[in-house]
Amino acid sequence: MRVRKEELMFPITHIWFCRRVLGYSSNMTVLGSVFPDTVIKCSLTRDQTHNVGWGLYKYLKGHGNEYLEFARAMATHTVNPRGLDFYGDEEYGDGYKGYCFQKAAAIEKEVIEACNIPAEFGLWKAHNFIEMGIEMNIAESERELMDVFHKGLTDYCLIKELSLYLDRYYGLKDKSVSDCFCKFTEFMELKDLNSFTLARRYNTQMNYKHGIEIDISKCSNIIDKARGIVQEDFESFISYCAEKVKASLKEECT
Repeated sequence: MRVRKEELMFPITHIWFCRRVLGYSSNMTVLGSVFPDTVIKCSLTRDQTHNVGWGLYKYLKGHGNEYLEFARAMATHTVNPRGLDFYGDEEYGDGYKGYCFQKAAAIEKEVIEACNIPAEFGLWKAHNFIEMGIEMNIAESERELMDVFHKGLTDYCLIKELSLYLDRYYGLKDKSVSDCFCKFTEFMELKDLNSFTLARRYNTQMNYKHGIEIDISKCSNIIDKARGIVQEDFESFISYCAEKVKASLKEECT
């Protein structure tokens, strides 16, 4: 089994965080905030969408201010520029790696057993369960975000319009960014979001990428456990991230 870094901090979290940073939400910001994770079944790689720097921002800026909504939203997600995934995965406080990895240590052994994976991949996969716990907490308190997500992902005219520019930026000729968005929905829960449906969708990812069948029932229970693990300090983590990302965007815009 070869670990690949395409697993997602699930989309509701990114849409919610983007709205918190920018102060508003639209189909353009929804698409921008989830775009980096659409590589799960796509011709682009995680590195191309998560470590894009300010290059894409500057490119879209040259094509009109309306496209900056997409670029700003994307910057709330990425590793470089430092968006939520940087602080969630790479670096936060004085602990090991990012917030989600730090929290994942508490469920690592359970995840290894429930997902039928070698021990060396346990922490990476366990951090996905922390992300799913966060996703559940946010979705439960702000159910309208499911409709916001669905509306953005089904705005096919806007996706086609954006893809014209993104395909050019990434040099895509045979496959389009529009395909990335379309295939992304295969792995997303757009209707009934709960710990069981999240575990079932995670099984789809694991089966597609690794040929592994997880224990969906056990994984559902771990997601519920992860929800409690993040309760104590998640708000302080998000407040910290939002301040950092707002400052980064302000600096780039001036």
